[in-house]
Amino acid sequence: MKFLILNGPNMNLYTYEEPGVPGCMDFEGLLEYIASCCEQMGIQVDCFQSNHEGDLIDEIQNAAGRVDGIVINAGGYAQTSVALLDALRLAGVPAVEVVPEDLREKEPFRKNDFVALGCQGHFIGEGPAGYVHACAYLAQLIRLDERSGPRMTM
Repeated sequence: MKFLILNGPNMNLYTYEEPGVPGCMDFEGLLEYIASCCEQMGIQVDCFQSNHEGDLIDEIQNAAGRVDGIVINAGGYAQTSVALLDALRLAGVPAVEVVPEDLREKEPFRKNDFVALGCQGHFIGEGPAGYVHACAYLAQLIRLDERSGPRMTM
């Protein structure tokens, strides 16, 4: 199983704190943490970060046939990008959203999350562990979908 881990604008500048772990984790440390945890679950990850909306859309559009699912932290684009929402809906693979911070403590406009509408799950306010939980959930979702067999569409 292989997942695309997408991070939007400014995510490469964040530092993360993990409860019970001394110090802070930079973005590279976060990616290593995600890859290590996913490897233990038998999941490969392909990580991508961009500050450009079109680059993120291109990655989503190229996901089908390359990865089994997407874990996305769209950053500020979550509140503004209908184009990301449309790409996720058309991607052909399931997606799960990660928002490391609890947005209830931020500006009110951040409660409007367009990207959430294109995702099958959401992990909010869990810090770095949210990515790992999202990957585990996505793997379970895909396995359940595979067991249910082909779907009839109209």
